[in-house]
Amino acid sequence: SQPPPSPPPPSPPPSPPPPSPPPPSPPPPSPPPPSPPPPSPPPLPPIWYVKLETDGECQGWFIEEMGIAAGACQELCSRSDACGATTFHLTRFVCWLHFKDVEDCRAAQQLTYASPQGDDGCDQNWGNIGCDACVPDFSKVGHATWSAHCYERNFASPPPSPPPPSPPH
Repeated sequence: SQPPPSPPPPSPPPSPPPPSPPPPSPPPPSPPPPSPPPPSPPPLPPIWYVKLETDGECQGWFIEEMGIAAGACQELCSRSDACGATTFHLTRFVCWLHFKDVEDCRAAQQLTYASPQGDDGCDQNWGNIGCDACVPDFSKVGHATWSAHCYERNFASPPPSPPPPSPPH
């Protein structure tokens, strides 16, 4: 007789279920919206030049520029906030840039007009005859002559400021 069959070997314990995949990561936070560009500076007020009714040379301390046209003379004047008028000589093709204060004239000559041609002129208050201490008036000629035109520089008024906000009620 044969021995009884051996019982089958024990089955291995059931394997644990495979681990679940990790939950999906949340999407990264959205970057903050781009900040708006800084406000652009307010536009400069328009500048224009008015030819005085009386022909002649403007008043004030001046820088002389030779060999340029009247429009180019005004463009040069517009480079300095202190330039208040231009004189253009018809027969000599010379431009003078006029200033109320000698200090403004000298500063403009050094900073704005690197190498003016001709005389610097910041040594006399042209048109205020015999009165270096007098304040030039760009709305009047200092010396009447048919061969020159004085152009007063005008600035537009800035727009009015908005009223302050009302306090909450």
